[in-house]
Amino acid sequence: MFKSVYDKLRLREFLRGLPLPQPGSNRGFDPLDIVEAFLVSVVLGSQRLAHSGMLRSDEVIREIFNWKKGAPSASTLSRFFKKFSIGLNDSIFPSLQKHLMDRVGLDKMTIDIDSTVITRHGNQEYARKGYNPNSKGKNSHHPLLAFCDDLKMVVNSWMRSGDSHTSTQTNEFLDEVFEIIGSTRIGLIRMDSGFYSEEIMKKLEDTEGGLTYLIKARMTSSLRSRIYQIQNWHSPNMKEGSYEYSEIMYQGSSWEHARRIVVCRKKKKEEPDKKYNNKLLFKDLEEKESYEYYAIVTNSSLPCSALHTLYNKRANCENIIKELKYDYSVEGFALHSFAAMEAAFRFIMVAYNIMIVFKQYAFKSKHLHKLSTIKFQCIAIGSYVIKRGRNKMLKLSGSGKRRHFLEKVFDNIEKIPPDFSIPIA
Repeated sequence: MFKSVYDKLRLREFLRGLPLPQPGSNRGFDPLDIVEAFLVSVVLGSQRLAHSGMLRSDEVIREIFNWKKGAPSASTLSRFFKKFSIGLNDSIFPSLQKHLMDRVGLDKMTIDIDSTVITRHGNQEYARKGYNPNSKGKNSHHPLLAFCDDLKMVVNSWMRSGDSHTSTQTNEFLDEVFEIIGSTRIGLIRMDSGFYSEEIMKKLEDTEGGLTYLIKARMTSSLRSRIYQIQNWHSPNMKEGSYEYSEIMYQGSSWEHARRIVVCRKKKKEEPDKKYNNKLLFKDLEEKESYEYYAIVTNSSLPCSALHTLYNKRANCENIIKELKYDYSVEGFALHSFAAMEAAFRFIMVAYNIMIVFKQYAFKSKHLHKLSTIKFQCIAIGSYVIKRGRNKMLKLSGSGKRRHFLEKVFDNIEKIPPDFSIPIA
């Protein structure tokens, strides 16, 4: 099933035109076979190159992909990734992601930019101490990712050193995102408070056509002081405990001009044992402190409540990051070379995108099942290859309802047209 979608995307033909590292001898593995073996191993649950090398013992997968020399060993994969450099990564992966995103039949996309932390336990290159909420004081890397919310796909991904700030290299990263999908195809871009800076906002405003953005504001003392001066609040729901909204024009100390900031507040829940304790000296300050506030800076003219709802949908990218960590092992493959590790990291994103296409066509459901669910349903199935005349046939251990389910999935994939567009999730 994976191979059928891989073929429909014409990835092998496209990969052949990219400057992949070549073997040192004529007895070496075809780099396309190595890439395919790595992508398949990621989908099957590999967490390190030693796991990927276990494909050598699987004759069925070898037959499906027609690998003449079989699957590469862990040492072959290691030598292959060591040949990557940062420059080579930058010449391969934007083109590869563009090949996938060009099939998206969507004129305007919503793009979410986010970062995550990957803890390292060895001496990997550029693994340094930085912001690491789960393992404080340990070395880590700090990847930067861009997601298409409409398709739940990864648009771009960079590995960064562990001591990088959230917004480090964001402008250069955005340039690569624009190269992949084109700035004119971005209808909205959303970021959290780590990207709240004049440099990034100016970059988005000065991009061709001007990009509409929603960025969560950092609650500085100056901004909080302005928010406390707001007198007019409104609540569209008129229900107790719902959000109230207002807006201000605010100019930060380093900003060239004032920008619109949408302010949201919600009444804090009072704990019974603290209801009559810790009273503040001034009643007006006590009233202000009884609310939770957060603010969104934007260049959109939509109503406050609509912008709040739009920004909250950004939370889905956190779910994608969790799936990448738990099901696709982005925290694994901790190679010593930084460029090699980034190459493995970015190939994992390609495997994830292929599976997104697979899920949308195979199941034809708005609900995108996680990889762990799909493994149980139609990947972890016993199988063997037999010869019937001059042809080879794949035998799967599926009977009853499982057989009908598998036949339907195969049928859905078979109906994918050659020049198809990736449907909207």
